Amino acid sequence: MLNTLNSIINYKIKVNHIELAASNWGDADGKPIIALHGWLDNMASFYPLLEDTTWLKDNNLLLITVDWPGHGHSDHRLEGQQYHLLEYVQDLHDMIEYLKLDKVSFLAHSMGAAIASLYAGSFPEMVEKLILLEGLSPLTQPASEGPEQLAKAIRSRSKSMKKSHFKDISPVLKARKQGSDLSDESVRLLVERNMEETAEGHSWRSDPRVRLPSYLRLTPEQSQAFIEKLSMPVLLLYGKNGFVQKHPAFNKMVFMYQHINTKELDGGHHLHMQYPQQVIDSVIEFMK
Repeated sequence: MLNTLNSIINYKIKVNHIELAASNWGDADGKPIIALHGWLDNMASFYPLLEDTTWLKDNNLLLITVDWPGHGHSDHRLEGQQYHLLEYVQDLHDMIEYLKLDKVSFLAHSMGAAIASLYAGSFPEMVEKLILLEGLSPLTQPASEGPEQLAKAIRSRSKSMKKSHFKDISPVLKARKQGSDLSDESVRLLVERNMEETAEGHSWRSDPRVRLPSYLRLTPEQSQAFIEKLSMPVLLLYGKNGFVQKHPAFNKMVFMYQHINTKELDGGHHLHMQYPQQVIDSVIEFMK
């Protein structure tokens, strides 16, 4: 699919005793932007933006795509470790230190956007610009729901998680597309990077533990504290058929902050895969 595939640089980033798959696109000496994908996706979600990387080179931009731990071609967390959202914030901090970046921008989707917001709220001096795609805050819950959330998480970890194998990935593609706004091509991009072929058939490369619920979630008040610390320019791109339209609570939260620029674009939750050019144009304009 990618005309520029042979010109990218693929490498590994060492964080917390595991290695993450990463790729560099565009101008090697350009302003760095780390692209952060959503839950159960992988860096392939940004491939539609990268069929032609001329826009990056012409605007002196270096886009760094990464697979989160347990996703795509990155390592799984060690036995006994968890995929709590705050652990991903630590991963992001370790990535930036490994890459020796003094200042960085983010292009972050969904779960990646929530992680980027938490990091940028904690280390605002490290972040030049924040571009969020269909995401802003992590999922929150009132403090009163904490006991039930913890019980649910503990019970889920006591269940067996056997690895499934598939002779044909067609049912997997069909299941991934169901209820989503993704095209067949986009579904295949994500699924193929999250799977591997073994002697027993196709199996998930991604870690099944990423599906487990968190022990606790931030409260709305805690989440708000991070968002209020975002002192850098922030642009939130949302789809006409995405989260803002479908979830009233998210809609209310997005528009309550005066310091966050918002822009509605065509598409749904994966608008950057559906209509990549409009996202490219928005990124170029904002980075200028």
